[in-house]
Amino acid sequence: MTTAKFRTPREQLLAQKPKLVDTSKINHDQLINAVKEVFDISNKSLIKKCRERDFVLARNMCYFILHMEYKLRASQIAPLFKRDRTTVLYGINTFVNDIEIVPYYMEKYEQVKSKIKIPKLYSDNY
Repeated sequence: MTTAKFRTPREQLLAQKPKLVDTSKINHDQLINAVKEVFDISNKSLIKKCRERDFVLARNMCYFILHMEYKLRASQIAPLFKRDRTTVLYGINTFVNDIEIVPYYMEKYEQVKSKIKIPKLYSDNY
């Protein structure tokens, strides 16, 4: 006779739930200004729909940093760049591939990360 596996009680699952990100502490402009400075591009160039390689690399880097460091979802990042959430997800995945292929991309990523300050994002309550 087999017995059912132990199921984790709901209270324990809720205790393990990640805390909410306090988005009021996130300064998107600081990141965008750092990326513009490192890549030497204008703000309109970063947001407009342009397929030039430098602009694409800069946008993908913004997507990746906002997702990984600032803990934003793709649906929260997309309106900042006037894009669809699936485009943001594709950019995040492309960033991971490009960082291994494009020789100067890792250096620019390190420069951008050194220019921004990432605040404590998690709130203490749910």
